[in-house]
Amino acid sequence: MKGLLDRLFGPPKAEVAPEPMASPERLRVHEFSERLITIDAIDFVGQFARSPNGQFRLIWSDRNPEGTIGGYRTEGHGCWALLEHDRLICEGRLERPQDGKVANDGTFVLNDWMLGEGLKGRFVAFRRDGTAILARDIAANLMSNGLSNDGQFAICQTANAPGSADSCFYMLFDLTAAVEIARWEPETGWADGYEFDTVARQLFLTRRDAERVGYHFGGTMIDREGWQARRVAAGDLIVIRLLLADASQVRDADFVARIIAGLNRAAQDNDVHVRARALRIRGELLEETGDGAAALVAYDEALALDPQVGVTRRADKLRKALSPGSVPDRKLSKFERQAERVGIAHEVITLHCGEPKLWRHGPEGTWASVEEAALAHYVAQGWSGAAAEGGLMLTLIKAASFARLQPRNADTYIEALYAQNVAFDEDRFTRGALIDACGRATTAQISRNWALIAATAGETPAFYPRVRWHHVSGLFDALGTERLAAIARLFADAPYDLRAGWPDLTLWRDREVRFVEVKAPSDSMHASQTRLITTILKPLGYQVTLAEARPT
Repeated sequence: MKGLLDRLFGPPKAEVAPEPMASPERLRVHEFSERLITIDAIDFVGQFARSPNGQFRLIWSDRNPEGTIGGYRTEGHGCWALLEHDRLICEGRLERPQDGKVANDGTFVLNDWMLGEGLKGRFVAFRRDGTAILARDIAANLMSNGLSNDGQFAICQTANAPGSADSCFYMLFDLTAAVEIARWEPETGWADGYEFDTVARQLFLTRRDAERVGYHFGGTMIDREGWQARRVAAGDLIVIRLLLADASQVRDADFVARIIAGLNRAAQDNDVHVRARALRIRGELLEETGDGAAALVAYDEALALDPQVGVTRRADKLRKALSPGSVPDRKLSKFERQAERVGIAHEVITLHCGEPKLWRHGPEGTWASVEEAALAHYVAQGWSGAAAEGGLMLTLIKAASFARLQPRNADTYIEALYAQNVAFDEDRFTRGALIDACGRATTAQISRNWALIAATAGETPAFYPRVRWHHVSGLFDALGTERLAAIARLFADAPYDLRAGWPDLTLWRDREVRFVEVKAPSDSMHASQTRLITTILKPLGYQVTLAEARPT
């Protein structure tokens, strides 16, 4: 890249406007991905964009003149250049050029992320000869941009910038007049692409989920009601909440039916938080329309997914209103209610409480976390175990998933290996092969792989300092290969989601394995915990207990 950078930067000198190149020679261009390009003749490696007609290619590099520092920096401009039929016709520099687009006539735009810190950016547009059309300083970070095929209109979107007049906007520019002609807030969400109809003066925002939303050049949406109906049917909770803010519509039975259908769709989402929020909104709507019994069912289902979804008191109040004559045997603690909703056991364990967040089992015990004190309580009952949340199980799965773990994978997270979220093909293993290895694992294999996993930190895995070899070997002996492979199989369905939420304690006694989530008085269950319990542990028949720690 030094050849191009030397021409652009050289010794310090005053800024000058770019000039067309005289009789440029055709360059040999190598594209090695959809966005990256190399040009050996000018020693260039960077990103590129091609005009729709294929005539022009815009290239840019967000690196300092020496080519040694890319991305965030406080000095050292990046560069851009325009090629026509692979001949260099103009070149220039910007602080941090990004997201280039080039039209069929050679007009092009770039986002300049600018040097240094702060929420700021500069949207720039140039003619085919490299002369500037506009340079708009913006008090917000820039996201994507778009350019019409004929080079007459361009758009950029800005990110959130609290207190800035430029925060969260689409900005539309007429490049012929070099002026901003409209701006509007992203009601339809952020776009992944843009399509222009310059004759009808309409702009269409496109998204990867196939959603396509049209706007007039003045910034008003085309067929807003149709878009809202599509988003409701798709279970878009943001749009649903926006529509529910109009209380008058709640009296319309058809409107309520459409909203309920959309909420039912959202309640099937893969994200447990989305499902819980959908059920909460459904409960609120049903309660408002007078169906208290159905509302309570929705609230309880939401709380079973995410105990912190925010309707506990509302559900309790509604429960009392629906059964005014009933008198409960006793008032349930919040942990009993949470355990009941998740469908797990609840028990109270008494521990000695000292300084804030310090507990111990028995008057002579060592002060420790509430989880360590609870572990001592169960050890006194004859259990073995570890207070390591998911660290123990994930380490065991990793040690069992390879007949012989390679040193290069010693510190790779097991969720990344199961999801194939790795950079090199040699680190890409099929899910079936990993699970099959668990089903054939031996103590010798586990020991050999454990030694490699723990080597970088001494006696424990680098990321799970509470896990020791006797924990790994003890749990493996208790589980056996069949049950371990069954856990790995469910984990493999969503490894990144299921890496979190494992109960605090993993306990075993002979062949019996159980899990305990420990809660101090100020704690609460979390959505990740209920997801893990209901996705892996309950379906496989493990005993799961919510242990409520109370001071003696």
